[in-house]
Amino acid sequence: MVRAKSTDRAEARRRHRAATAAAVAESPSLAVPPGPTRTSTSGSASGGPPRSGIFGSFRSAIRPVNFREDLLDLPRLATRTFAIWVPCLLVLGVFALFEASGGQIQNQSVQALAFNLFIFPPPLAAAFLAGILTQRSSYLAGGIVGLLAGILFAAYVLTATLPASTAGVAVTNDIRVQNAFYAMLVSPVAGLAVGGFAGFYRRFLRMANPNAGNRPAARGAKPAARRR
Repeated sequence: MVRAKSTDRAEARRRHRAATAAAVAESPSLAVPPGPTRTSTSGSASGGPPRSGIFGSFRSAIRPVNFREDLLDLPRLATRTFAIWVPCLLVLGVFALFEASGGQIQNQSVQALAFNLFIFPPPLAAAFLAGILTQRSSYLAGGIVGLLAGILFAAYVLTATLPASTAGVAVTNDIRVQNAFYAMLVSPVAGLAVGGFAGFYRRFLRMANPNAGNRPAARGAKPAARRR
């Protein structure tokens, strides 16, 4: 009796498998449940955009200059980004600290070094910081910050007590005016160029490694998964 029951059960299982195989053959969609399919590329599997390569990212990071639209975008750039007011506050703070320390460029001090980086023409550090803080109109941000640095440097050379040159030539009013004019001309132009390059450099880094922004979120999700 026991053998007969086991034989009947085995026969029932075979008939069930045969019926299931026939149903799958008639409707292949029943074989695999719907769900995400795996791909061969790691970028598609992780859900992030694929990398475009170094040269592709370089070309994509180049943006044409639309001066009219960028001027209209200037209020947003000044109020909704850090690209203008943060570097301007930094330049003003450096100038104030430099003046409070005696206003001598030749001094080997932190204030003199910051003055040379952020205010002395061309103000490379200030313009680069302005351009890296925004993705659009970065050249305008760099130009505005460069203009402020040029004004501050012109005020410095026109009012400060400057030492004589290494050849012993005294600093005359004509030399002061020439240096002030040089700062007012070079600093904004250099700010435009450096700010534009900084914006391009930021876009290039984002395009060359588009999944970089997802790594902190992925790291934060791992401890939560372990606690579960």
